[in-house]
Amino acid sequence: MRKKSEDAPLVAGDAFSLSISDLMAGLMSIFILTICYFILNFSQATAQLTQNDIKREELLTTIHKELEEKGVKVIVDEKHGVLRIPEGVMFDVGRADIKSEGQKILITLGQILEKTLKLEQFEGEVETVFIEGHTDNVPISNGEFPSNWELSTKRAINTWLLMGSVSPNLQQLKNKRTQLIFSCSGYADTRPIADNNTEDGRRKNRRIDVRFSMSPPVDEDMSIVKFVRRKLEIK
Repeated sequence: MRKKSEDAPLVAGDAFSLSISDLMAGLMSIFILTICYFILNFSQATAQLTQNDIKREELLTTIHKELEEKGVKVIVDEKHGVLRIPEGVMFDVGRADIKSEGQKILITLGQILEKTLKLEQFEGEVETVFIEGHTDNVPISNGEFPSNWELSTKRAINTWLLMGSVSPNLQQLKNKRTQLIFSCSGYADTRPIADNNTEDGRRKNRRIDVRFSMSPPVDEDMSIVKFVRRKLEIK
């Protein structure tokens, strides 16, 4: 009898099993690498979002401090990135012409914004500065403005035109997308911050808000964040 070889050849079934095992191992490696890339990008994007909130608070704090040193009183909400100017110092009721007191505030604010937004730690970090006009819910009753929409929008535009005229460099500031950062909008009574059923509440709702929005992560990273948040139902 011939001695049976110790190294018996692989049968077809064994070769097939080996090929499947190699394929699965390769796919598992690709899957692991993909997950690692996904997690890394998600971590980077969420870190930038958190850093943006911190930087925006630092920006608002710097502006607020400068205004206080100049004797200018405004309301600053660092958490939501809003600098708020009450209507009373800016406009007469139902008018969009800026009063002398309001002009002084805007001249100082424009100068401070021009200097602060060009500081090394903030330059290019702001996506948009929204100048927003807001009113109470009392219908406008003069012939100049058909509704509070037109009134609030005109107030926002006049605010920007004055700041831009005394601080012309503001008109040239751009974000990382090379877009001009300042914009104007009017919201009428659609975004109240107080109860419109009281006089005090209506007074608080009549205001100019300067809202700062920081540059977001790149689109690819941001899509990862949105995907994970949907899956985890993070609001």
